[in-house]
Amino acid sequence: MRSCTLDGIKIDGICACVPSHTVDNTTFGAELFGDRIEDTIRVTGIRTRRVCPPGSGITALDLCIEAAKKLLEHHTLTPSDLGGVLFVTQTPDHDIPNNSSRAADLLGLSHSCTAVDTSFGCSGYVYGLWLAGLMAKSLNAPVLLLDGETHSYFTSPRDRATALLFGDAGSATILTPDEGADPWFFGFLTDGSKHDVLLVPEGRSRNLFNEHSLEYRNWPDGGVRRPIDIRMDGMAVFNFVVRNVPPVLTEVLKNAGVPADAVDRLLLHQANLFMIEQVAKQIGISRDKMPVSLNRYGNSSSATLPVTICSELAGELQTERKRTLLAGFGAGLSIAAASIEMGPCICPGLLEYPGE
Repeated sequence: MRSCTLDGIKIDGICACVPSHTVDNTTFGAELFGDRIEDTIRVTGIRTRRVCPPGSGITALDLCIEAAKKLLEHHTLTPSDLGGVLFVTQTPDHDIPNNSSRAADLLGLSHSCTAVDTSFGCSGYVYGLWLAGLMAKSLNAPVLLLDGETHSYFTSPRDRATALLFGDAGSATILTPDEGADPWFFGFLTDGSKHDVLLVPEGRSRNLFNEHSLEYRNWPDGGVRRPIDIRMDGMAVFNFVVRNVPPVLTEVLKNAGVPADAVDRLLLHQANLFMIEQVAKQIGISRDKMPVSLNRYGNSSSATLPVTICSELAGELQTERKRTLLAGFGAGLSIAAASIEMGPCICPGLLEYPGE
């Protein structure tokens, strides 16, 4: 594991947004899983998901912009005060140009701002906090972190490994330089040898989109997918997480000088309920300190952390200071964890898109 510390940065505001369209997994998965549907939902913990309706044209950029606009409405900062924007996504509007440049224009940021995109999966929000924090310190100005995904567009409804998992979401977080803020402690682990455990096989340079990319096929693992759909070896992901995430979190707490029982909130990537309960148990943090949002919103990859913060903790973060332990883990395979003092800050909560 690689460790580092980031001084002089605070989270000044956070907002998240999900599509208003809801999928009930009991109904959606009845034909695929038959009598096993309730057992499957019980293990994953995902009963309903928020997804962009097929053909709606709603993108991760749309969801993030909605969250950013609401956050700025409640904040004393103006768009011109922001020194830059960092956009974390693996489902951008286009390969060219980048989402962050478009976001800067849509939000009215100055032409002198910095605009950066980075491609991360489930560990992306914690990586985003680190990178956006470094940007804010270097620029000596607030930076807007946008993090969103629309993986439902690339998930086969006929693949048992993924059909009931993925939701869509976007988020906006403002990071501001503050020399009086407590240091943030990070830990990172990467195992690229297992890159094919969670993979979209076609559609980019290695295997270009072609005339067969939209055809559903029967694959050796029993799944029925298009080559542009997510392929996941769920057991391999589970094993990677339960073996590696607890030691990374334990090391982060050690570096921060924080005992496990002093953590106020454990914020874990919302991938699978049974899996994250195992992680919490291994590091000795009680279940009641681990908020859960996947039961209603699904797995929106890196965006699950801000969705959980905004749906479960908005009230307390507006008035209280919380010692939080965060971890994102998955595609890469990658882990990013952090010990961060969070709050009080602006937190308008969780929005729906489109709104009323």
